[in-house]
Amino acid sequence: MNKSISAIIPAGGIGKRFTVEGKKQFFRLNGRPIIYYTLAALIEAYDFDQVIIGAAPEDFPELASICESLNINNYFFSEKGEERSNTVYNALEYCSTDYVLIHDSVRPCVDKEVVYNTIQRVFEKDAVICGVRPSDTVKLLEDSKILHTLEREKLLLTHTPQCFSKKLILEGLRYVFQNGLSVTDDSSAVELLGHSVEVIPSNPENIKITKYSDIYFLKEYLSNRFVD
Repeated sequence: MNKSISAIIPAGGIGKRFTVEGKKQFFRLNGRPIIYYTLAALIEAYDFDQVIIGAAPEDFPELASICESLNINNYFFSEKGEERSNTVYNALEYCSTDYVLIHDSVRPCVDKEVVYNTIQRVFEKDAVICGVRPSDTVKLLEDSKILHTLEREKLLLTHTPQCFSKKLILEGLRYVFQNGLSVTDDSSAVELLGHSVEVIPSNPENIKITKYSDIYFLKEYLSNRFVD
């Protein structure tokens, strides 16, 4: 049985830590904005029923041009919210599918196997995320003092994509809003409901572009993936 799934890409951030004028998702590398490469990676990995981008209305024309250059015909735009979770919620209003994949607009180095595997598992589990184990030693601090060293085997650095049944993520986000809570990723909203979230391995290169120095890594990575 075919199960429907949409890709939601929150793209309303302003990139305060990026230290370059303009929104980092539109920073151009080899003549193309970062979000171009993100979208290209997603559609290469899976044939989504819808591609929904949450952004500021003034960015809709540029986003439309990007989608059309990638031959994405099933794209929709929703207005960004005050926080990322609000942006995702607004995008869900345009979603007509049973499942959703949510992926950061500035995480263009995701492997297609990670996208595909996350989707396949969500059809069985309703909530699936990807991530990697930390390679560095991690310590818990309080007032700049070390309380203790954490066990790396029990820690996860979460990435996107994160996949959910539409019904479940809507319920989770409504719970967050109704209780005045704040979450830093989408799975946190589902966890607050007491629902289990499955984890699959991500690729280590699947970093979120945060600082300008990340561009050097991105340029090297993409030079092996896209040819102008």
